[in-house]
Amino acid sequence: MTTVAQPVRIGVRFEPDWPPEQLPEFARWAEDVGFDELWFSEDLPWAGGIAMAATTLAVTTRIHVGIGLLPAVTRNVATTAMEIAALARIAPGRVSIALGHGIPSWMEQIGADVPRRFAALEETALALRALLAGDRVTVDGSHVRLDGVQLGFPPGEVPQILLGTTGPTGLRITGRSSDGVLLPEIATPDAVRWARDEMVAAGGTGRTLLLAMTSIGDDRDRALAEVRSRVQRLVDFRVFDRLTEIAGLGVDGSGELTDSILQSIAIGGTPDDAVRAIAGWTDAGADTVIVVAGADDPLASYQRFAADVLPRLKH
Repeated sequence: MTTVAQPVRIGVRFEPDWPPEQLPEFARWAEDVGFDELWFSEDLPWAGGIAMAATTLAVTTRIHVGIGLLPAVTRNVATTAMEIAALARIAPGRVSIALGHGIPSWMEQIGADVPRRFAALEETALALRALLAGDRVTVDGSHVRLDGVQLGFPPGEVPQILLGTTGPTGLRITGRSSDGVLLPEIATPDAVRWARDEMVAAGGTGRTLLLAMTSIGDDRDRALAEVRSRVQRLVDFRVFDRLTEIAGLGVDGSGELTDSILQSIAIGGTPDDAVRAIAGWTDAGADTVIVVAGADDPLASYQRFAADVLPRLKH
């Protein structure tokens, strides 16, 4: 039987397009069955990530809450820091934030596109960390401009600030300016190793988290078929070219998505297949795997994961 040799934290995502009124029940369930973390993606035009995180913290007592990705360019960094600091003081040690530069088409749609996306991401990350640390911050950057701003209620424990990025430039920024990386739903073990090497080369020593589309069932072929269609749509989106190249799908994503490649990218198949996939990522250096909807009935798939996979990952 395959086992996971390295300690791993397991998270689950409340999907962006699920109605927010379903969150309290889902959050309590996720905590009760033993997930370590609950994550939200703030995708246009669904529910706001900070509101969802606050709700989760209010209805649970243990589970760690992550917001990712939170677009760096849609809020002023000072007000972002105020909101995150409040969460961190109300629920010490239970909050993480992953910033991204935002999907360009979405940022254009709401008038939040910026000419230097990576500069905006790094300036926001650095300013946010400094504000949460209680510093008085002055910045005159290309995107962030602050004049002697200091939080009135900085948290006693500063939340981890991660970055969600996949290219060499973004990973260098991650290594020097954040507490780690959140990789998207198309990262193979080789991609995890490559991303970590890029971060380490820039001086980074932080966490490596990844999102993994998940479809679990007794019928391996059916489970793989369900997750394949969703992974293929992500490949066709053409925003993670370096990761598709590492996966063996070509820089343009035109390669064949074989079962072998698919099971290196996603958690698809039986519970045994799920444990093998997670073992591959943890052996490559990932410390947290966040399961996301990859099945036609994602809640049933999550429940099967919780019942038949999660207990095998706890040491």
